Amino acid sequence: MTDVAAGDPHFAELKRTIERTVELEETTIVCGDRSWPWFRVIDPDKLLERAAAADSLEEQERIDPFWAATWRAAEGLGKFLERIPLQGVRVLELGCGSGRSGLAAAALGAQVTMTDAVELALQVARLNLWPVADRVSLHRLNWGHDRLDEPPFPIIIGADIVYDPNLFPRLEQCARQHLAPGGRVYLSEPHRHSGDKFEQWMPPQGWRVQVHSVQTDPRRTPIRIFECWLSSPAISPSSTASPSTARPDSAPGKGL
Repeated sequence: MTDVAAGDPHFAELKRTIERTVELEETTIVCGDRSWPWFRVIDPDKLLERAAAADSLEEQERIDPFWAATWRAAEGLGKFLERIPLQGVRVLELGCGSGRSGLAAAALGAQVTMTDAVELALQVARLNLWPVADRVSLHRLNWGHDRLDEPPFPIIIGADIVYDPNLFPRLEQCARQHLAPGGRVYLSEPHRHSGDKFEQWMPPQGWRVQVHSVQTDPRRTPIRIFECWLSSPAISPSSTASPSTARPDSAPGKGL
């Protein structure tokens, strides 16, 4: 546990709240030029079983067990962000999961708004980003339904969130709604076929796409980074909808 969190009753209460649902293990990860304390879900399969037993698609989405693993794409995105000047820059993360990419951005000096549709994911991310709490806020955000009540962001990031082509329209709408004019979207993924489809799907929607590679393990395929920006300021029909305002995560803890 970090010196920042040691003895903090809010941190302890948040951890107890999470552990009523899943078991956590405290480890460390390397991010930037230092090691950080990290809490990971020991058995993500238990969440998968809960999702499989859910009575509705809405309930499955609320559980969504896949955030509980720290994907290679998150590590790759963190490394890529080191190439971008982020000191003092407002960054929005979509699908933050347990917080790996958001931590990388905050460690580089960004002011990071982290979002996910799963409350438990936000709670774990809040726990993991406790050492950089002054640079982070967390909100529940369901693509295509919610919209943050904040000014648009110059940078939007997301790790391993282009795995399902059925979600591309909702993701594109959310990115378009929250991106500042001239802004950039950086999305990472491990060279899946769904990534190939995403790269082909985006230009007809009015986006330009440039592909970068980041090596995290010389024994494995590099992580692919899609850098996306709008080719014109035209507003797509999907972005004219009036989605509900996203609500801040209400997990116990200090004001992350």
